[in-house]
Amino acid sequence: MPQVITNYSFSFNNQVFGGAGSPYQILSVEGLEGLPGIRNQDDNRGYADGMFTGRDFLAGRTISILIQTTATSTASAQANFNILQRTFQPQTSGSTPLYFLLSAGEAEQVINARVRNHMASLNPNYTYGYIISQVDLFCADPRYYDTNEQTAVMQFSAPSGRVYNRVYNLVYGGGSGTLTTTITNNGWTDTYPLITINGPITNPEVGNNTQNATLDFNVTLASNDVFEIDLYNKLITLNGNPARNTLISGTSNWFSAQPGNNQFYFTGVGTSSGITQATVEWQSAYI
Repeated sequence: MPQVITNYSFSFNNQVFGGAGSPYQILSVEGLEGLPGIRNQDDNRGYADGMFTGRDFLAGRTISILIQTTATSTASAQANFNILQRTFQPQTSGSTPLYFLLSAGEAEQVINARVRNHMASLNPNYTYGYIISQVDLFCADPRYYDTNEQTAVMQFSAPSGRVYNRVYNLVYGGGSGTLTTTITNNGWTDTYPLITINGPITNPEVGNNTQNATLDFNVTLASNDVFEIDLYNKLITLNGNPARNTLISGTSNWFSAQPGNNQFYFTGVGTSSGITQATVEWQSAYI
């Protein structure tokens, strides 16, 4: 993807727009900063005044960008606008990253979006080479994130200490223990990491001590197995195949990484030193 290297510039579908010297100048951006819509579960109080308050959830976010396209020394305004029209095409599924840098000293950030509208104003300015258009982008996930992805690894290692003479009969089958790591979310809203477990391990468990929540699994993983836990979409896969049936209901509660420091942990039995590990990948999140 093109790097957004100037202030107040954006990048979408491999096209940079905005910033000093660009033929695509940003006139306004609505819907990016501040809260998106709120989905509430309020209900009527029946034959009484007022409402019962339910839970509030974030809805999707719609971003509207007003862009003025002009000519350059090598291309007309219409030719540049044609590039913009090719950039903002609808897609039948999924989303495309919208990268942006709003001001000096800030980190580059990203939100996942899809095009819902792109419309130009046909007026006298259009014929003079000042083409103003508006693009509307819908973001099912209303959070925006730092582009730098952070990673933490919890790996079982051989215990240190003295070596003693072995006494037979020996019992084999791997070790156990609990590993912890600090997951720091520098944003101001919850983020949902991806956790990848590499075996061998039996009945792994991951959790967030800060939220007092855990996910327990009834599964035995070999050394070549890859077990993924997508906390945002609540998806569980084993070697790329659905594995939601391994989740133990009753004791499991989904969790996130709230703003600030979070203590994640990883445990299980039948582990192998230097091989068994859980990798946590996340981005600081904002709303």
